[in-house]
Amino acid sequence: MGIKRGFLTALCVFLSICECRAQNAVQQVSVQTLLEGYLQHDLTLKNLSAEASKKILEYNATKISNGFSFKIETGTITINTGSDAVARFSPSASLSVPQAKNFSFSVSSSVRIDDNDYTDTYSDTSLSAGIDLYSGIVKQRNVTLMKSERNVLEAKRKLQNGYLSAERDFYTSLKSLYNTASEISTAEKNLYDDTLEFEQVKALEYETTSPKYRSANMKVISDWRTVESKRRELERNTKIFANKCGIEYVGKNALSFLPSVIPEVDAVDVLSYDKKNYVETETALWTQKINALARAADTNVTLSANAGYTFKNSSVKDNSDTVDAGATLKLHDTGLAVSSGVSVPVDSSNHDPTYKLGLSFSPNPFRLAKISAAQEQLEIEQENISVLSAQRKYDTSVISQQTALEDLLWTKKNNEYMYGLYSDQEKDLASYYKQGFISQSEYMSAKVNKETYRIKQLVTAIDIILYNEETALLFCRDAEITDGH
Repeated sequence: MGIKRGFLTALCVFLSICECRAQNAVQQVSVQTLLEGYLQHDLTLKNLSAEASKKILEYNATKISNGFSFKIETGTITINTGSDAVARFSPSASLSVPQAKNFSFSVSSSVRIDDNDYTDTYSDTSLSAGIDLYSGIVKQRNVTLMKSERNVLEAKRKLQNGYLSAERDFYTSLKSLYNTASEISTAEKNLYDDTLEFEQVKALEYETTSPKYRSANMKVISDWRTVESKRRELERNTKIFANKCGIEYVGKNALSFLPSVIPEVDAVDVLSYDKKNYVETETALWTQKINALARAADTNVTLSANAGYTFKNSSVKDNSDTVDAGATLKLHDTGLAVSSGVSVPVDSSNHDPTYKLGLSFSPNPFRLAKISAAQEQLEIEQENISVLSAQRKYDTSVISQQTALEDLLWTKKNNEYMYGLYSDQEKDLASYYKQGFISQSEYMSAKVNKETYRIKQLVTAIDIILYNEETALLFCRDAEITDGH
């Protein structure tokens, strides 16, 4: 027991002087270097970047799908072999421009190729153009494009916020390491004080089996284990942290590796952000706007017209050429649809027009119309509630951030003041200790307090950074988004 107690006493003095921190020293890394490495190795950011690129491709595909389109078809080709070899097919071509009131133009024909006389026969060659006189197709197209464009913006926002979230994780981990270092300093002082008390007990020649002796001895052993446990915890977590930053940490002195300076930043005022850019409010207003546009595009009436010219129209007498015209009316909320058309021959011997008429009716749309209208009103009411709720959340967030900032600034000022006091005290007591006016315990107490508030200053600097990032995450910051996401 005597050897063990002597070892613990020597170890205590060794720890209390803190010269061990100069041993096994490793090169200190700056916060910026660690942060850059942390972000580069963050797989979540890489995934968010890929997701943003995917949404951009989807948006480009949506623009193509909802824009100008052109199509050519041969139709089914039928070939009869033998002595009367004949080939038949029905080629066609169509052009569609949805943004121009759903304008469309098409060309189609029926072709017969006879192998006997090597002649080509064309029939029902039609030129036709159509347009919507009244419909919601253009508005629907715009809504589709706006939703796709919004998906791109939201993906970029997620990537932007992903960087802030990754930085928050980085600084939170670094803060945890500093807190552990502060706990080590406190534990070292407890070990030193309890060891001195144990030495006094031994000097009074208490029996080793006495409660006083055992209690003092157990305190020293417990303190030593606490110091070692905290040191191992700090070393382990520092290695994990360094690995996440892409840096190999092989030393045994974490405080020589971790940054001794945290760049100070000015705390932002939550009111410096535009109220309309509050995430909850911006999202609620966007949802309200896009849903209103979608409802406006969902019209109850669609009226379209078409006109064209058909060569050798087989549906009229003498297969004459015809001028064609038609119209279609749909009343969606009643389930009624009416289509009509007329073909007028242009042959001088025959001017009898051919008429076409179609009528369809389905009762379900009529029966569902009132239910749909009631659902629409409820949706509008919910959207308005969401906007009001977001505005209230904004007020709450402002109060929360302002009070948090006040507490942070008070803590920062107090830590600076206390560090200054303990720095001056440590300097004075160091001189008194060398002259033998005070005990080593008194000097070590001031030294530990100084170290504690040095670390607290680092933690407070991190807390202000975390506060700024937390405040920024409450708002949309689209002006900061670049084309490279």
